[in-house]
Amino acid sequence: MADLFATLPRTLFSPLAAQHAPLYAEVLLTLFGETQRHQQPLSRDLAVGLVAEVIERAAAGEDLAGLPELEPVLADEPDATLARSSAVLRYLAQCGWLRIETQSDFTQSYTLPDFAFRLLAALQEIADNEPLRLQGLICAIHDMLQMAVREGTAHIRLAEAHRQTRALMNGLKELQHNIGMHIEQVLRQLSAADVLAQVFTTYRSDVVDRAYHQLRTTDHVSRFRPGVLEALAQLSHSAQIDEVTRLLRVSGDDASGEAMAAGLRDQIREVREQFEGLDRLLQLIDVRHSQFVDSAVRSVELQLAASTTTSGKLHAVLSAMLGDAAPSDLAAEGAELVSLYSLGLLDEQSLAPPGRAATAFVPTAATAAGISSTDLAAAQARTRHQLTRAIGRERIRRYAAALLAGRDQLRAAEIPLAGADELPLLIYLRQYGVDGALGYLAEELNDASWIAHDGVGFRDFLLRRAP
Repeated sequence: MADLFATLPRTLFSPLAAQHAPLYAEVLLTLFGETQRHQQPLSRDLAVGLVAEVIERAAAGEDLAGLPELEPVLADEPDATLARSSAVLRYLAQCGWLRIETQSDFTQSYTLPDFAFRLLAALQEIADNEPLRLQGLICAIHDMLQMAVREGTAHIRLAEAHRQTRALMNGLKELQHNIGMHIEQVLRQLSAADVLAQVFTTYRSDVVDRAYHQLRTTDHVSRFRPGVLEALAQLSHSAQIDEVTRLLRVSGDDASGEAMAAGLRDQIREVREQFEGLDRLLQLIDVRHSQFVDSAVRSVELQLAASTTTSGKLHAVLSAMLGDAAPSDLAAEGAELVSLYSLGLLDEQSLAPPGRAATAFVPTAATAAGISSTDLAAAQARTRHQLTRAIGRERIRRYAAALLAGRDQLRAAEIPLAGADELPLLIYLRQYGVDGALGYLAEELNDASWIAHDGVGFRDFLLRRAP
C-alpha cells in the first residue's frame, strides 16, 4: 500500500483539526477560489487582504483568542487583524498548504502545491454540496471508446475512459451508501410530516433528481454497454495493443514496451469487468431504494395509526421514551412499567421494517351518483349538436343537392352564406366536387373573380350536376 505521508506533510491536516478549524477551512477555500481566478500567483498583499476579510467576518460570531495556535496575537495590538492574517498565512505555509515564493523584486507571493489543489477542489465540492457527477458519464465513456477505435487515438482516450470508469463506480457506490443514510434518518423521524419531508424533499433532491433518475432513463447502461464492449474487444487485439504502445512511446512515454502493453490490457480488462458487472451494483442500488421507500411507508403508517390502534400507541410511547429527544430521567422512571426484554431480540443494524399482522381487505361499496332528467336532456342536446357539426361526405352531398335544386349549374357567387360559420361547408363543397362521386362537380372558371361577402372571401367557381 502506498505511503500517503510520503507525499503529504504530516502537519497538513493540523489546521482542520485545530480550535478554529472552520476559519482555517474558509481561508483555504477563499485562497483556492482566488487562485482559480488569477493567472499569476497571489501576491502577499492580496493574500493578507483576503485573510483579513475572513477574520473580520468570523470575529463577529466567535472568540478568536489563540488564533493561530502557532503564533497568538493580542487583540489590542495595532492592526491586529492584519497581524493575525500574516500569522495565519505563515501557519498554513508551515503546515504545507501554501508555498512562499520570492520574486525578483524581493516581494513574496503564495502558490498552492499540487496536492493542495486536489484536496481543496474536493473540499470545495463537499462544502457546496455539489451533486454526484454521474449524469452523462456512461455516455461519455461510450463515446470516448468509440472515437478511440474510429480515429485511432486509443493512446489518448483509453486512459481517460479508464479514469472515468473508476469515477463512475465510485459515484455509484457513494449513491448506494447515501441511500442507507436516508433510511436511518427516516427511521429516526417522530412525525409523519417529517417522514414525508424526508422522502419528497431531501431524498428527492439528494438522490433521485441528482443521479438515480438518470441511471434509469437517459444514462441507462443497456443503451451504451454494447458499444462499450464492442470497442474494448477491438482495442484488445494484439495488433491494436502494439500500435497503441508504439504511439505512447512516440509521445514520450519512457516505460518499456512490455510494461505499457500490460498496463493497456489491465485498463481494458478493468473497464470491461466494471461494465459487465454494472447490473449487479445497479440492482443493489434498486434494493436500497426499495428499502428506503418501504421504511418510509411503514413509518408513516405507524405515525398515522398512533392514535387509532394499540400497536400504534405503543410505538408512539416507546419512541417518546427511548428516542434521542426523550428526557434523561424518563427512561429511569418508566423502567418499572416497560419491559424491554423482547426488544433485545431485534437487530439494531437491520434495515428491514418491523413485521405486522395480516389484515383482511374489506372493500367499501361504491354508490354511483344519480343524474336528473334535466341534466340528461341537456347532455343529449349537446351531443346532438356536436354530431350535427361534423362535416362528412353525406352532409356535403345533401348540401350540394339543396343548392342545385331545380337547376343544372350554379356559380359559387350565387350561394347564400349566413356568415363565417358556413365557410367549412364551402371548402368541403369545392374539395369533394373534383370527381363527381357525390352527384355534382366543382369546376374552375377562367374568368373567376374574387367574391367577398358576409365576412367570407373566396375565388368564384362553377357548381353543376354530374352527368
